[in-house]
Amino acid sequence: MLGPEQVRRVAVIGGGGLMGHGIALACVQKGCEVTLVSRRRETLDHGLALIKDGPFGLAKGVKRGKLSAQEAEACLGRVRGTTDYREGVEQADVVFESIPEEVGPKQECFRLVESLAPPHAIFASNTSSILIAELAGALVRPAQLVGTHWFYPANVMPLVEVARSELTSVEVREFMVAFLARLGKKAVVVRDSPGFFMTRFINTYIAEAIRLVELGVAGVREVDEMVKAGLGWPMGIFELLDDTASFDSWYHAQRYLAETCGERYAIPPLARKVFEAGYRGRSDLKPGSKGGWYDFFQERRVAKTSSP
Repeated sequence: MLGPEQVRRVAVIGGGGLMGHGIALACVQKGCEVTLVSRRRETLDHGLALIKDGPFGLAKGVKRGKLSAQEAEACLGRVRGTTDYREGVEQADVVFESIPEEVGPKQECFRLVESLAPPHAIFASNTSSILIAELAGALVRPAQLVGTHWFYPANVMPLVEVARSELTSVEVREFMVAFLARLGKKAVVVRDSPGFFMTRFINTYIAEAIRLVELGVAGVREVDEMVKAGLGWPMGIFELLDDTASFDSWYHAQRYLAETCGERYAIPPLARKVFEAGYRGRSDLKPGSKGGWYDFFQERRVAKTSSP
């Protein structure tokens, strides 16, 4: 197994998404050659565009003085995209998976990747809720799979939850913690459990906010006003679900938690109604979505005000 400092090539499966392209950015900015892999060309092109010109992309980094124009150009030179899984992973040292939060597709993805990647490659799932052991059971080499739960935007947020299952080798777990440190991340190791810590914690307060809207205690706009003004959050709960296109991910994760952990994680009926109506996040961020919670309720956002 390579040492963390020896990693040169990284593949990101699902690199066209909001989380995938951020993971790619985190790696490429620390000198790795990164290949984004997506089955659909349009999704892949979207991810490459986000790396260059997205809200947390390289162009914005230059504008904010976080890196020079020359550094940004060098980063772009280390990124490529492909719809061919073999081409994407056959030379990869580390493969990050960041596809939708469903067990079957993730298992299928890892079976394919394992069959194509080098024997030394380490596999990591960006699942926010699914048991790593459940995914590892699909592999011939389950000890080489570890959970890495990143947070949006992945290239900016410092925390990565590292989920260790009983099948993950100690060496792989320690390798991933050290590799994430190389990327400038704070890795916190948690035991393999549905939702780990952060998803179970976060999903609970999101579900409660939805229930309170369902009961008519407050609307989506009022909830967001209160959590920002009263709790100091940079985004409201429904802004978070809309603007990071994470309602889709939240919904699938909550369904998995309800199946594995019981009724306390049941999806509120209002959330089911919004989801089934096709409102799964801002349509410019979530292709095929009709919009987000604000669109569903035909609400206007509170205008941003400058800090005093």
